[in-house]
Amino acid sequence: MFPRTGSNSTLSLAILALAMALEIAFALLAVFVLFPSGILKVFAAPTGGLITATLVANFISLAVVVGLVLCLIGGLRLSDLGLRSSDVPIAVVLTISAWIGVNAIEAAWQAVADGAVSWGGEWRGLGVTAVIGALLAQVFGNALYEEILFRGVLLRQTYWRLETTRLTNLQTLAIAIAISQSLFALIHLPILLSGGLSPIAAFSRLPAIFVAGSAFAVLYARSDNLMLCVGIHALANKPTLLVTDRFDLPDNLVFAVVMCLILAAFWRTKRVRR
Repeated sequence: MFPRTGSNSTLSLAILALAMALEIAFALLAVFVLFPSGILKVFAAPTGGLITATLVANFISLAVVVGLVLCLIGGLRLSDLGLRSSDVPIAVVLTISAWIGVNAIEAAWQAVADGAVSWGGEWRGLGVTAVIGALLAQVFGNALYEEILFRGVLLRQTYWRLETTRLTNLQTLAIAIAISQSLFALIHLPILLSGGLSPIAAFSRLPAIFVAGSAFAVLYARSDNLMLCVGIHALANKPTLLVTDRFDLPDNLVFAVVMCLILAAFWRTKRVRR
């Protein structure tokens, strides 16, 4: 589980703390200053919505937190972040298969319930480039960044530090998930508050986000394929369905949990890759 290879490094607690401090600081800056000001939308109109504010914000986070702190200062390489080019093909195939499956389920449900399938209005209402841009903002922005930071780095680094204890592998994984995914849930608090929720309502959403993050952690522990987690994460956040979304997938964390657990359950035993 999370096997070490020759390139895997254990980060110092100071580097991890710096990365999390910058993540929290930029999250607060983004949701309370940059997004409301509209400054991050500078590329949206010229590109027809292909480059969104979400993509720009996450590019900045990737550059500063991942590129500067974790890689340049911390000395991590792509494989240390959980990124391997060999993981991409199966991740793409399974993500597309999941997308096709969800479309088929939605279409079948509508055919039975309504006697006809209604096509999603998002593509017509927003335009093709805007819909694709929203998906790209997840694949190369939000989902990619969160998977790298909270699963590829924080989860694995916590697990490796606990390996020296007398805990079993499952106990070590459970504690590592509890620690890393609690931080994953808490980092969403500014986003929830900026959306107009009261503090009580915002805090009430955190357990569901923790469960979803834990499901992604289980999938990553089982598959050792972070790109698959990125794909499912992006699909959960932005399904871009061809048919009408009756199950409200973008706001339904149950979808992410079920999809992750299904893939984890059927994943064949992985081998150590170097």
